[in-house]
Amino acid sequence: MKNFFQTIINNIPPLPESVMQIERLAKDPDATYKEIADLLHKDPLVCSEILKAANAPLYGFSREIKTLEGAISLFGIGTIRGFVLSVYIRENFNFNLDAYGITSKHFSHTANRHHAFTTSWYLRHEPSLFDILSPAAFLSNLGQVLISQYLIEHNVVAPFKKALLSTIDIATIEREFCDTTAVALSAEVFDNWSLDDRLICTLRYMDTPLQASDCDIKTAQILQCVHTLIPYNGLITEKSFSEAKERVEQYQLNMPNFLKALDKFQ
Repeated sequence: MKNFFQTIINNIPPLPESVMQIERLAKDPDATYKEIADLLHKDPLVCSEILKAANAPLYGFSREIKTLEGAISLFGIGTIRGFVLSVYIRENFNFNLDAYGITSKHFSHTANRHHAFTTSWYLRHEPSLFDILSPAAFLSNLGQVLISQYLIEHNVVAPFKKALLSTIDIATIEREFCDTTAVALSAEVFDNWSLDDRLICTLRYMDTPLQASDCDIKTAQILQCVHTLIPYNGLITEKSFSEAKERVEQYQLNMPNFLKALDKFQ
């Protein structure tokens, strides 16, 4: 099983130079918004996605954003990294998510909801976390593509789908069938791409944040709460809200902002 996933990950092509240029600028403390915008302007699809998101009701910003520089200033470089990576992945990965009973469009919609809720909850409260939180919120479910491929090839889609109906704890079901989880596989993909160590660590421990010892546990805790609230199908239910709220309390995260973000989100 581990060999199956490792073979797939090893065969994933390296990130293109255009994406790596953004990664390098993101790590450069002297990089300006103009430098980042000039680079982004070379990819009209990414520019369109960023401006569309900046003005989307889902994010709830109070003013219209007309320029790329304005969007970068508003979102921060962490979110821009997330947009760039998510567009690249969407355009270059073969998304067959039948095992989860969702389409690639549904997958992208849920990823956007994860990111928008995380933004509303923590962007203004602790902006320093967003270099990691933002791309992680966008991309944490990438491993679902690999798990779905495994389940399809091994003819166990039907029992997996049935098991998903019994719980919102998707990680437990993924481990039962695949001996790993989607977010753990996402971490391995990003490790293979040599992305930020803290991003990789956050994803690696998102399912079990209290086991994290060598990275910022808080980002893993926040994302686990977001994924509990908004599961793989993108639907917030009374049960998912109740379990997410329990975890916010357990981890002593910002409960007033969590509830405020939820009010805006629904």
